[in-house]
Amino acid sequence: ARMHRKQSKQVHCRIKYKRIKKAADHKRKLRREQKKNPNKWKPKDPGVPNSLPFKDEILKEAEVRKQRAKDLREAQKASRLKQQMENRGLEELVDEAVMKDSEYESNIIEYKPKEKKVNSENFKSYYKDLKKVVEAADVILQVLDARDPLGSRCPQIEEMVISSGKKLVLVLNKIDLVPRASLEAWLKYLRQELPTVAFKASTQSQNTNLSQSKVAAIHINESLKQSSRCVGASFLMKVLGNYCRSQNIQTLIKVGVVGFPNVGKSSVINSLKRSRSCGVGATAGVTKSVQEVSLDKHIKILDSPGVVFAKDGSATTLALRNVVKVETLKDVITPAEAIIQRADHTQLRLHYTVPEFTSTHELLCLLAKRMGKFKKGGIPNVEEGARRLINDWNRGYIKYYTHPPEVFKPSTYISTTYVAEMSKAFDISCLEEQMELDKAPGVFPSRGVAVQSTDPTEGRLEETEGSNEMETEDNESTNREVTVTFDAKKKKSKNNETDIAMNDLQKNKMVKKRFKQMKKRRKKLDKEANSVAETIESLSFD
Repeated sequence: ARMHRKQSKQVHCRIKYKRIKKAADHKRKLRREQKKNPNKWKPKDPGVPNSLPFKDEILKEAEVRKQRAKDLREAQKASRLKQQMENRGLEELVDEAVMKDSEYESNIIEYKPKEKKVNSENFKSYYKDLKKVVEAADVILQVLDARDPLGSRCPQIEEMVISSGKKLVLVLNKIDLVPRASLEAWLKYLRQELPTVAFKASTQSQNTNLSQSKVAAIHINESLKQSSRCVGASFLMKVLGNYCRSQNIQTLIKVGVVGFPNVGKSSVINSLKRSRSCGVGATAGVTKSVQEVSLDKHIKILDSPGVVFAKDGSATTLALRNVVKVETLKDVITPAEAIIQRADHTQLRLHYTVPEFTSTHELLCLLAKRMGKFKKGGIPNVEEGARRLINDWNRGYIKYYTHPPEVFKPSTYISTTYVAEMSKAFDISCLEEQMELDKAPGVFPSRGVAVQSTDPTEGRLEETEGSNEMETEDNESTNREVTVTFDAKKKKSKNNETDIAMNDLQKNKMVKKRFKQMKKRRKKLDKEANSVAETIESLSFD
């Protein structure tokens, strides 16, 4: 093997003398700085040597002298401050305090969220879509919140439906949030005017095969209320089927669904269809356009995007109906006060396990303390307590319910003739006689908070001006319609050319479906390849 020679340590004279010259220059510079600043580098204190006798006593004396010097400096500083404060006048102190406050306020950056404003153009589009649903449908389902049915009724919608000669049915949704006695009382009260159906929408997370219970909604037990299954769908379909038989309708009927925000219109449709055909959400405005969903060959449902806002449009009303986000509200104390005024204080105290309170501010302070929300100086953050109360109210954590009025007040726009026609057309009493009584216990009223019932909420319906404007708006609204159809199950084909003509919603659905099929195919091929490989390995060629 060839060996390499070691590198020589010999340095060229050019490099050698250059290094010597640089070292001499550096030493010369240090000597020059030493002459200019002779005391720059103080000698290090070596301390008391160990060989010195009485070393411990000397160290203690040095420590005492050090502490005395420190105390003297602090006393001199305090005396100077005292003398300075005596020389200053009251006006100078006030000016300094004002200046510090202004500096503190200018340095703080406050978070001021923009308050959500509802565009007036949206009201017009909502009214157009609502009117379109009412005109196209044969039967209108007005979805009400079972916790406050009167507060979720809109007289303007009911008057529009009745004046157009259409049939109106009330659907009490969210019955799992109220006691059974309150539900029965409200059904008895509302059925004096219009046919009323109790309903509990499905809360299952899957997209298809949403389960339904065949037990009557008025007779469900506690376990069924806590489950995610839909209750009341079969009874509602019987009511619609009874209407078709009484009117001798053998063709298709269209059913429109209307109501206030977050009463569960789309959830009711999904539960009837047993699939997530309509988008749902906890805030208002999820449904952007009219959607047509086919339940079967006899019934089609129109989902109304026309959420009907309250006529007053106050921040309190919108916040308690979960129309706007709590984070966007400037004033959160007023809606919280409205909740506390309507609710029973004893039940609120038991719900949050807080001591007795005498005012709204006291309850919000107790809630803030429980949450651990404090401001500077240990002051409870009342705004955070108010936000917690409003969120619990909107999300159903506070299971509030109302009682119907003791005296029945008939609506002026509903005549006795219309009431007789509706009872004859749907005949709910006849269906109720066929129900089997269920002896399961209902929800105890102590689990909820009883609040005062409100009057029917006035809706804001914008009338259009001029026929030309109405025509153009109708043309625009037709562009926003989305029709969702569900045909019978067919044989799967690999290359389906008809998918190209489908709308955006169906295209997105088909793309997801194809991607899922592709993943399944890959998984199957990988499995087959692995099994073939294992078979080959197990063979012996001896």
